[in-house]
Amino acid sequence: MSSTNQTDYPEAIAYPCLKFNVLDGAAANTNIAVTGIKTTDKIVFCLELATTSNDPTDRTANTEITSDGNIQCSDATTSDKLLLLWIDTQI
Repeated sequence: MSSTNQTDYPEAIAYPCLKFNVLDGAAANTNIAVTGIKTTDKIVFCLELATTSNDPTDRTANTEITSDGNIQCSDATTSDKLLLLWIDTQI
């Protein structure tokens, strides 16, 4: 993950609200519901917590907001948990 600065998230400077969710994983490219997330929001970090090995994996680069209320990860995370940190730009 590259370092970020204020120009990466200009909306967050005006409306700072960091939110997080613990979500159930899913098959690759499958909608995962996130209450309140919008396509205008920004994902800061997505960490997969493997239930079988307890090895965390950074999935930030492979995770995107695909529609209001949903994210998708291009990697399969089935049976694992995701820790999602995102900036709500609508606050």
